Amino acid sequence: MKRIHIIVTGTVTGVGFRWWLKMEAEKKNIHGFVKNRTEDKVEAVLLGEDKNVDELIKLVRKGPSSARVENLSIQNYQKEYLRKSFDILYD
Repeated sequence: MKRIHIIVTGTVTGVGFRWWLKMEAEKKNIHGFVKNRTEDKVEAVLLGEDKNVDELIKLVRKGPSSARVENLSIQNYQKEYLRKSFDILYD
């Protein structure tokens, strides 16, 4: 199982990016979360089968048609995450 933490930078807030990512993650049976960090950053944790997570990361590099992804920071996620869903978090 792959456990990835990503920060997406660009025109990714206010354009449906979180809802798009939730939909794509659920299609690939990926658990985790997505949330806005600032007006130009979204944070997400992706947990799932290696192939599915890799495919989702490829999609995230492009984003939905309403977004413009400028940068993607990827790190391994070390924390425990027990939920078996993909959630949109609100701060």
